Amino acid sequence: MSYKDVQMTVRSLSLKYKGQGDSPDTLALDNINLTVHDGDFLCILGPSGCGKSTLLNVMAGLLKQTEGTIEMRGKKIEGVDPSRAVVFQTPTLYPWTTVYNNIAFGPTVRGIDKKEIQERTEKYLSLVGLKDFANAKPYELSGGMRQRVALARALVNDPTMILLDEPFGALDAFTRNSMQDLIRKIWKATKPTIIMITHDVDEALTLATRIVAMSPSPGRIVQEFDVDFTMRMIDSQEDARYTPEYVELRKTILGLMHLERESL
Repeated sequence: MSYKDVQMTVRSLSLKYKGQGDSPDTLALDNINLTVHDGDFLCILGPSGCGKSTLLNVMAGLLKQTEGTIEMRGKKIEGVDPSRAVVFQTPTLYPWTTVYNNIAFGPTVRGIDKKEIQERTEKYLSLVGLKDFANAKPYELSGGMRQRVALARALVNDPTMILLDEPFGALDAFTRNSMQDLIRKIWKATKPTIIMITHDVDEALTLATRIVAMSPSPGRIVQEFDVDFTMRMIDSQEDARYTPEYVELRKTILGLMHLERESL
């Protein structure tokens, strides 16, 4: 593997939610240590309630850790930044305006030149396959199409890191597979660093270059896996999904998750 620069470093990070009234505090994340390199496609995998989304929100600058540090290229993360784009499970689009204007919103607010805004917006409209829907309103689109708009709106700001919080969790199986193929295509074409939250082992295996497995609450990293199935996929996920290596690693990860639950 060729050397890649470190983009994000998480050291001894913990986060505790303050209890309300007489309720005790809740430890959501415990001693997280993680290094993210340029061009990684990192999937953070774990059961519901293990703190995956909390960790992503700390990475995005939306939450502040209780202990430890998190740095982006050696600089502490103190808040949100356009270099880190976030896509949530439910697309947060402006329903009163067009797909084009939703995508162009970020660069417009940042005062980018109008011609460049147009070029960027048209580029990402084409990349996510929505060029013919530029003038549509979000409520006129399917769930998968709205999520495509959300991806384009993140990409148009030219981020160095994209944070995805279970972005395909609310979609039907067919649309979900289609969106997984799309995000793989985008990653291969533009090579951003992607960190994606999921509780789906197959989603992690078919997209990631690295998988971080987390324990049930409080969230701890229990094991990391380097994987390359996504690089083998040319036409579809079936190119790698039923290989002996894939099946064996899937069993290993599922077994690990089961053991972590049993230890509670």
